[in-house]
Amino acid sequence: MNIAQLVQSKTLATLLQALDISGELPVGRTVQARLLMLDADGTATAMIGETKVALVLAGPQARQAALEPGTTLMLRLDAPAESGGELRATLVETRPPAAAATAATPQAATAQAAATAPDVPTPAAARALAGPMLASALQQQDSLAPLLANLRSLARGEIVPTLPKELLTAVNRVLAQAVPGEQPMTARQLREAFQSSGLFLEAQKAAGLQPQRDLKAGLQGLREALIPIIDALAPATKIGAQDRPALPTPDGRTEAAPDQASRPAPPRRDGPLLPQAPAEPTLSPGEKTLAIAETLLDQTDSALDRIRLTQYASLPLESARQDTSQPAQRWLAEVPIAFQNGATVLPMQVERDAPRRTAQGVSPPLWRIRFALDVEPIGPLQGIITLQGREVGVTLWAEREDTSRILRGAAPGLESALLAADFAGGAVDVHTGQPRVAQPTAGQFLDRLS
Repeated sequence: MNIAQLVQSKTLATLLQALDISGELPVGRTVQARLLMLDADGTATAMIGETKVALVLAGPQARQAALEPGTTLMLRLDAPAESGGELRATLVETRPPAAAATAATPQAATAQAAATAPDVPTPAAARALAGPMLASALQQQDSLAPLLANLRSLARGEIVPTLPKELLTAVNRVLAQAVPGEQPMTARQLREAFQSSGLFLEAQKAAGLQPQRDLKAGLQGLREALIPIIDALAPATKIGAQDRPALPTPDGRTEAAPDQASRPAPPRRDGPLLPQAPAEPTLSPGEKTLAIAETLLDQTDSALDRIRLTQYASLPLESARQDTSQPAQRWLAEVPIAFQNGATVLPMQVERDAPRRTAQGVSPPLWRIRFALDVEPIGPLQGIITLQGREVGVTLWAEREDTSRILRGAAPGLESALLAADFAGGAVDVHTGQPRVAQPTAGQFLDRLS
């Protein structure tokens, strides 16, 4: 990988353009939105596609209609009266919450499912349901990288010459989730990879969507393909693959995996992002089919546990722990990226602060994107990108001084690319080392406050 070419490419600029709200809303046209909240002064918070916006409703319908959260709004968008002012919208038609159309994106699906599906738990209920499962997930979770390394060797025929058709199909479906990393990825590729990381799978299903590609669904399919193989080959006296409880230690605790110390720390809502380098295959050529299937099943379960922990870390904070009335939305996901020397895992955290009222009107929402990457020859690299309206900032941390030097030399090219993409500012700061991480919030893995 040519790191200078990566930094100078317009991938980052196009990604920021994809996230920029003002570039997504078709001013002057009629769009469909779903009402989330309506203030007494007429300012509404609504979802337009996957974008959450604050706008002022106008028109006869806005004065006559009885609006409640979940109502579908047909809006004609009008430009703000002045630059930076409030977005205005004329309410053309309303539909009751029951008639709301199915959300078309994972983010909208999450909101719609919470608002309209009675059997979908609220964030507080989801935390309570997940609580009993956290202990096992925390012990067994592991990076996706070791599983991808073994699946890659199997797909190439380096371990065994042939695989059962159902298993090969499941293996290829998981490998296909990795984003090709040899060329600069597009904003669309990265966005789709984040959306199909498994983070939104249950929300999509609750909203009536059937995702064509999803990492968690692919891992679940791989597990389903492995279980019959293990049950058919395992001795009759051996515990089946469907239910293999962990053995308790003499003091009553569940025995941890012997290699647990080498596994990455579990993902946390406000913890550090951990770069996950490509792993070496743990399977050897000529391995017995049963041993291969059992190893893959263990690694698949560990990867699924890690996805569940990212989903838990992405749940909104409980109301008693929120610092503001409108806490930031935060999503944490891990995206596999395939290179020639193996597949690395890219942890990403996307955070969005709600628009705020200022003396000039409603400010644009503030986006933050954090990421961590570890791939040769650049080594561990972390970054944070902030975007508010057209104001953008980029800060990078490289653990190797040589990489920092290369990034500093490439920074002017990235700044030029951002300016060419019509962003304001675009300063790029490069540091050697790791970003400072705030003290983690206490009680992240508790299902209730104490």
